[in-house]
Amino acid sequence: MADPGKIGKYRIDSVLGKGAMGVVYKAFDPGIERAVAIKTVRKDLVDPDLVEQSMARFKNEARAAGRLLHPNIVSVYEYGEDEANAFIVMEYVEGTGLREFLNRGANFDLPQIVAIMTQLLLALDFAHERGVVHRDIKPANLILTTGGALKVADFGIARIDTSSLTTMGMVMGTPSYMSPEQCQGQTVDRRSDLFSAGVVFYELVAGEKPFAGAIETIAYKICHENPRPASMVSRLPLSPTVDAVISAALEKNPEHRFQNARAFSRAMRQACDALILDADAGGATEINLAAIKMEPVTAAAVWDDTVLRTVERQLARFVGPMARIMIRKAAQQTTDVDQLYTLLSDNIADPVKRQRFFEGGQAAGATSKTTAPRVVLTGEHAQTQKGRPLEQTFVDQTTMRLAVYLGPIAKVVAGRAAQKAATQQEFVELVAGHLGAQDRGAFLREIGFSEES
Repeated sequence: MADPGKIGKYRIDSVLGKGAMGVVYKAFDPGIERAVAIKTVRKDLVDPDLVEQSMARFKNEARAAGRLLHPNIVSVYEYGEDEANAFIVMEYVEGTGLREFLNRGANFDLPQIVAIMTQLLLALDFAHERGVVHRDIKPANLILTTGGALKVADFGIARIDTSSLTTMGMVMGTPSYMSPEQCQGQTVDRRSDLFSAGVVFYELVAGEKPFAGAIETIAYKICHENPRPASMVSRLPLSPTVDAVISAALEKNPEHRFQNARAFSRAMRQACDALILDADAGGATEINLAAIKMEPVTAAAVWDDTVLRTVERQLARFVGPMARIMIRKAAQQTTDVDQLYTLLSDNIADPVKRQRFFEGGQAAGATSKTTAPRVVLTGEHAQTQKGRPLEQTFVDQTTMRLAVYLGPIAKVVAGRAAQKAATQQEFVELVAGHLGAQDRGAFLREIGFSEES
């Protein structure tokens, strides 16, 4: 079948990839002049008696994925159908799939692996809390951008049932990353995604997949065998605790796995940080993994590692290597950035240095002591929206855009601003004050505001 010149209103520019279900194209949206990616599903591959049912399910999943506005998730813009295909129009991401890196034999160090897995688990937690399960987490669906960010692709794709495909022996997804319940055709929930994420984690640290062989062999191993501990095959100096985290993620029974992505992320980061702490302190760090799998999320689980490392670098200027231990302890006690700085400042005896530490927090955009710019609404609805009350939907949408500029700390900044602001304009003024002049202008335009001269 020849590649089309257009799909809907979109001009097809090139082929990005081909799969069992259809083709992924790079296309151009003439309406707002941007590049997009279009993933198609060929209707002739679906059982004729189930086309309507399957396309309805595909459409519902695409709609659900379209609500996932998160910096680590590829955005879904539109669902459509023509005579030959159903298609999803998505954000076009400049980057390289993790599968391609692994195929090249790329070796990631432990901090890089932690960064990849943290972003993956942040994306999964965001989706799971909104009732969306991916069902096909694997390296081919994880894109690393040129700036080092990770984007999870194909939310809304994996729900089409294999039973509706007419081609015999066709397998949806990649068997190596499926959970036992997927292999056995059982009900799938968020814990299936966490199993798949555990497989990705194992492959990153060990350099090989935990379950390998023919398709039938892989399925049997996933359901009945445990892989060799990653520490036995990895070039990295892994600890038994890292092995224990992987083992927990790859439990056959979903009830014995991590129950949410935050618990997985917390255990992984503690285990990997412990390797560094052990090297510094010459001791052993033990983690109560069983408690982490089931316990409620604590303050430390709320903190993204990027935020803590930024504050750690500032604190290290005044207290040296002990900053790492101090910040982990303080992060257990609060979810507020200002309070975090207050707790940490108790470790600095010199009042002048203590003040410099606080000022460093302000310079990093972490505290609220920032002069807000005066901003105004633009566009045709400016007059009616000027005094619009602040709503959670607006806060969530704006936070997603702010994260592009501030990273994980955007959630903290937006949360504090939302507590102080009564209107959309007041909220935007507060969060925009944390951005530099150039970024602030771009951010304001994206959300329909401009800076008053």
